[in-house]
Amino acid sequence: MTDSSTPVKRKRGRPSKITRQSIARAALEIGVNKATIPTLALHLGVDHSSLYHHVKSRDEIIAMAAEIAIEELEWRAPETVNWREELIVLTDSIWALYDKHPGLAEALNHAEIAPQNGILSFAESVKLLQEKGFPLDEAVVAVDMLVDMVKECFIGWWSIVKTEQDGRLRKERMIEIWETEAHNSPEQAEQINAMVNIMKTGPRTWWERKRDIALDGIAIARERRSLPMKES
Repeated sequence: MTDSSTPVKRKRGRPSKITRQSIARAALEIGVNKATIPTLALHLGVDHSSLYHHVKSRDEIIAMAAEIAIEELEWRAPETVNWREELIVLTDSIWALYDKHPGLAEALNHAEIAPQNGILSFAESVKLLQEKGFPLDEAVVAVDMLVDMVKECFIGWWSIVKTEQDGRLRKERMIEIWETEAHNSPEQAEQINAMVNIMKTGPRTWWERKRDIALDGIAIARERRSLPMKES
């Protein structure tokens, strides 16, 4: 996973000029998961009370940071790609976004208001599928399903690579638990160890296998709808 930078305390003296945008960008620089009012103030070299002249709360800062991150995301595929490649490029870009900005996936998952740039990008993604032959309702379902899947998959992986109090990664403890269960339940060991192998392989393999199954399902559904109805 991508490590976020540590807030750097700037030299004392005349406070630096800050704006709403510079505060939001600071949140992206130090990591959304570490962006609190005190850490942002330290990073920007100002007193934390100065931030409240520009923003009302941490939630507002995170919302602005999400807008910037999504606006700058390069998610559009070349016009020549097919619908499957279109969705792969989209979801790969979203994964890269979450990986670049630790904590952003969780913040978006709990946000009460979706970023405007996210809504507009969603609409554009749907339109691109329509241009490749998808009916509107199917395009909406396809984009919504895969966007949700990549977020949930990333958050799921993120949750198991955190360090626990004993210094071990949570993933290591989970693998140990699953391997113990495989040893104690030989009749289900093959199936349990298959999941262990996924945890050992890494998040991208886990995600790509889920994504490909979803894409195969979309392809089958499209093929069925294109077949002529049989006469009774």
